[in-house]
Amino acid sequence: MALILILDDEQPLLQSLSLELGREGHKCLLAETGREAYAILEKNPPDLAILDVQLPDVSGLEVLRRLRRDLPEVPVLIITAYASVDSAVEAMKEGAIDYLEKPLDLEELQLVVARELKNARLRAEVEAFKWKGRRQREEIKIVGRSPALDKVRTLVEQLANVPFETAADLPTVLIQGETGTGKDLLARFIHYRSPLADHPFVQINCSGLPRDLIESELFGHEKGSFTGATQRKQGLFEVASGGTIFLDEIGDMPLEMQTKLLNVLESKRARRVGGTQERPVDVRIIAATNRQLEEAVAANEFRSDLYYRLKVVNIELPSLRERTCDIPLLIDHFLEDFRRKYRKPDLKPGPEMLDEFTRYAWPGNIRELAHTLERVVLVADTDTLNPAGLAAAAASSAGAPAGEPGELSFDFERGDCTLQGVEKHLIEAALSFARGNVSEVARILGLTRGALRHRMEKWGITPP
Repeated sequence: MALILILDDEQPLLQSLSLELGREGHKCLLAETGREAYAILEKNPPDLAILDVQLPDVSGLEVLRRLRRDLPEVPVLIITAYASVDSAVEAMKEGAIDYLEKPLDLEELQLVVARELKNARLRAEVEAFKWKGRRQREEIKIVGRSPALDKVRTLVEQLANVPFETAADLPTVLIQGETGTGKDLLARFIHYRSPLADHPFVQINCSGLPRDLIESELFGHEKGSFTGATQRKQGLFEVASGGTIFLDEIGDMPLEMQTKLLNVLESKRARRVGGTQERPVDVRIIAATNRQLEEAVAANEFRSDLYYRLKVVNIELPSLRERTCDIPLLIDHFLEDFRRKYRKPDLKPGPEMLDEFTRYAWPGNIRELAHTLERVVLVADTDTLNPAGLAAAAASSAGAPAGEPGELSFDFERGDCTLQGVEKHLIEAALSFARGNVSEVARILGLTRGALRHRMEKWGITPP
């Protein structure tokens, strides 16, 4: 239902239009003079206005100008019994959406009203989307003053100034770093600091897509191309057109899909599953991984040509252990959010908190710090946060001292200290420390996921 202002000096027409539009569920505000229309506008801003040009006091065009000044989002339809090319042109220049002659065709009027109300809703949604994008652009920031982060910011500013004609012309970016260092945040930071900020940002977790559907998800499919394809579907590359597509955990993408992705990067064209027509791909690609892709390339688990194609701009995000000087800033940043979220405006860090947080190794990096701080805020029963013994408790829950995969001991006399035995014990201890997270164990031991899985199968080890 919409609120519609109808301004006309003919009482029968007002009643007729009110009755006709009322049948569609709209509520009509009726005015016979410009002054009456102004009074209505002061109290009840309408969703749409229908204005006659010839009025006893002021011209309908004057009311149109008033609407464009005070309520520019309201669509205005002009009607008149004295149609001319000049008046039509003037009305359209002033911002009218359409121009109809009397006597009115009520069916045509209903169609025009329905169309313009729908267009107004779409414009409102677009504006809301843009507003959300501007808010995200303002809220997303990289917290820290370490030299490593300063280099990242400088590089992002350089990327924002790269000349381009289409999104696909922008260089690909590869972000590497441990789990929890903020790779997805950096990808968004790059997008919203670039000229593409008002265009889509689409994030894809490559490790979370089903292997048999990954091509369909990325590039779309035609109706009937496989069992269950009951209708045509756009791929995420099409959804992201004109903007940025973020391929998170690119190191876990299957080899066969790596080949297809490389072809898309090289040709800037893609074909839907089951389709025959290639479509242009206009997206900027940012990829991220916590794997050492050089080792994955050496182990034939990642295509070298794709690796170098993605690594046009390479960003290495440091671990939190390498930027402890940023921990106080991160605490302040997250505390501000948690105070507001949990309605505890007077919370402040105690004197021991900074020391505890700085001494701890944070194997989960910034994500672990944020979750730990949130937990501390939740259980706080005073306004001063003093998480005594935080590092020891966290290390105990992980099963080993901070930053160490575990402590091994062997009985040399019993003969269980062979290299094979040490390797098996080390993998088991690392799995216990990482709580079964194979990717984290591979990082700790300096192996690729494939090499680690090969050793686990060799020794019959399964994650706890």
